[in-house]
Amino acid sequence: MITEFLTSSDWLNPQIDYLLFLQNLREQSGGIFDSAFLSLTKLGELLFPTLAMCIVYWCIDFRAGMYLFAVNNFTLIFAQLFKSMACIYRPWVLSDKIHPSALAIKHAGGYSFPSGHSMMASSVWGAMAYWVRKKPLLCGFFVFITLLVAFSRNYLGVHTPQDVVIGLLTGYIFVFVFDKIINWCEKDLNRYIYLLIFANIFAISVLFYIVTKSYPMDYIDGKLLANPQKAISIAVMYIGWILGILNGVFLCRRFFPFDAKKGTVPAKIVRALIGIVTSCVLFSIIEKYIFTNLVSYKISMIITFCVGFYMTAIYPLIFSKLFKKYL
Repeated sequence: MITEFLTSSDWLNPQIDYLLFLQNLREQSGGIFDSAFLSLTKLGELLFPTLAMCIVYWCIDFRAGMYLFAVNNFTLIFAQLFKSMACIYRPWVLSDKIHPSALAIKHAGGYSFPSGHSMMASSVWGAMAYWVRKKPLLCGFFVFITLLVAFSRNYLGVHTPQDVVIGLLTGYIFVFVFDKIINWCEKDLNRYIYLLIFANIFAISVLFYIVTKSYPMDYIDGKLLANPQKAISIAVMYIGWILGILNGVFLCRRFFPFDAKKGTVPAKIVRALIGIVTSCVLFSIIEKYIFTNLVSYKISMIITFCVGFYMTAIYPLIFSKLFKKYL
């Protein structure tokens, strides 16, 4: 019922007109703004938001970092669930008048609704805005980033307005929900174990649904409009990643919490740089072997779990226990 409404012509046509207006601006300007918006849209991808959360988690405020990861990863679970439930095609499939940016389309895999970039942006930069809400200028800056990322998806022609609006709202809802949940858990650290059990069961249930459900197999001129296997592959990668992150942060908080505020500024810079370099190496492995579908679902999930767990548990344990005099 909801999918039928979201793809109905009366609801969708005004959105297509809006995308055509932006497309005309893009074409009339000769694409001079494309590079700027392609750069902005990266702030809603996995790498940069994750590294930003890691820096907070490792070097600034452990609890704030844990809050950011919780908001972001629960939002990502729902992103994969919503996409698989709705199975709404990309704008250029919904209307052959839409011609997205050639560079942006390379990273626009899977189904369209809701926008994963918008959900990532609102759940990370939006959560940061909430974290610094007592500093209006900084708070406004982070909110502005979320809106720019969402707009970039429309400007580049890879998402409809409904995709980005629902993406933004979902992330913002979790921003407020997890502020309450984390405060509740802080009153009794054992509650983090209950939250972790729920997170594992929920994420695995979502994964089971995504892997086992049936998907539309629509063709035009012998070409499949959206490859369900690609959508499943992306979902498996994200669920492994999410489980690694959440197990890392909640187990850390319950059993071996560390103080990210400790250390001199130079020591924190070194700590951040080592973590960023090692994490980027692991990200390159994900990009090389998983996004190119060179490994099975099981191996994909194991690799992404290990990367997430490394960043939120193993690396903090290394610098807090083994190299505490230096980092």
